[in-house]
Amino acid sequence: MFQIALPGDRRAGHGIDEVLQVIETLKEAGIRCCCIVGGRALRYYGVPRVPTDWHICVPNDQFAAATAAITELDDKYMQWREILPQLRSLLHTYPHFKLQGVGFCFYIMPASEYFVNDLDESMIERSLNNVPYPQLEVFAQSLITTQRWPELIQVVDGMDLTEEWGIENLNLGEPSPAEAEYVVEKNKKLTGLARLRTKPIDRLEKWKTIVATKKDRIKFHLPKERYDTQFRRKGTTQDPRFKEGRGV
Repeated sequence: MFQIALPGDRRAGHGIDEVLQVIETLKEAGIRCCCIVGGRALRYYGVPRVPTDWHICVPNDQFAAATAAITELDDKYMQWREILPQLRSLLHTYPHFKLQGVGFCFYIMPASEYFVNDLDESMIERSLNNVPYPQLEVFAQSLITTQRWPELIQVVDGMDLTEEWGIENLNLGEPSPAEAEYVVEKNKKLTGLARLRTKPIDRLEKWKTIVATKKDRIKFHLPKERYDTQFRRKGTTQDPRFKEGRGV
């Protein structure tokens, strides 16, 4: 786990207040919208993981302005540690910040990292704590386009999505020319041997397989007859987004 605190730092808890302060700072700097992606978005959509940093996406054309707005507040935010390149990820290339005196860290990244190239408010929903996240269909589609299959699987299990939901809400046909170009351009920037797949796959069949194998992913120590997915007990009807008291 990445270090997110220095000796004497105050703990940030879930980090809700702190990330809302960052979002307010971006708003004051004229950034028209932003949303949370990465592990925090997975948690919002019912995946029981404990991420550390917050990943904040901003519109592509405002990435430089958003970065400058945070960098200029060097009495409040400090440049934080570089990380090693991760599998099929450019996260290590984006600015990483830490709140002074608090164990709270975050990245600023362009929305193109998740192929949400025209990010605006119509693509965003807010948690009960008023934290902005990409809408479910926007987030799921971005995971498909950017070939984040493990994360897509987790979203399917966290929300207990169905084959029909995907067919109705997602583009599961051939990748568009823009999607194909995204893969080529990202591969140019990636280090190491891991690259995104350039040969198109049958995305509809991939979706059907992911949905059909929900039961197979239930952990061995859990009674399968009591679970619909690895994250959802049988008979659970409450959408995890609307459950009170969650740190999202």
